[in-house]
This record gives sequence, structure tokens and C-alpha cells, in this order.
Amino acid sequence: MKIIFRLTILFILTVNYVCAQQTSLPFENNQITIEKIMAGFLGLFVYFIPTIVARDKIHFKRIFIFNLLTAWTFIGWLICFLWALKAKSKNVDTLILDEDIDD
Repeated sequence: MKIIFRLTILFILTVNYVCAQQTSLPFENNQITIEKIMAGFLGLFVYFIPTIVARDKIHFKRIFIFNLLTAWTFIGWLICFLWALKAKSKNVDTLILDEDIDD
């Protein structure tokens, strides 16, 4: 029985070693490549989309802080994005209707 147990452990360790040697994950090495840099910039862009949308809004600083702290969760990012879409703009132009103008 001990020999079967030892052979099983030896087999598991051998399989683990062979599988670990043959992995080819895209980001497993420590080299900096253009693909990794581009993926990082794309990730930052997607992370800060709510801040980019809110750049001309009244609550820009609050949206930026909320985005910075909670956007790592999808729910936080979604709340921040909806807030950025619904926030009022700083440059609210008043519309003058033709009916209001007395000639």
C-alpha cells in the first residue's frame, strides 16, 4: 500500500512539474513589451471613462475621487459612469425662446 501511495505522489509531482514547464501564458515573463504597455493604457482608459465623461460637469472632482476609489469593482464603475452621465454641465446655456422676446 505504501508503494502505491508513493507512486501516486511521484506521478502527481511529475505531472505538476511538466505542466508548469510547458505553460505559455501571455504575461508570464517579466519582460516589458509593447503589448503589455498598450494593454495597460487601454485598461487605464477604460477605468477612467467616467472621469473623461465628467470633465465639464459640476461634480467633476467628486466623480474623479469616486472613480479612483471604487471603479475597480464593476458596480462602482457603473455607478460612477451613470453619475457622470446624469451630472449637470458647468456651461449651462439658457435657451431663449422666440415667445419670450418682446419686439
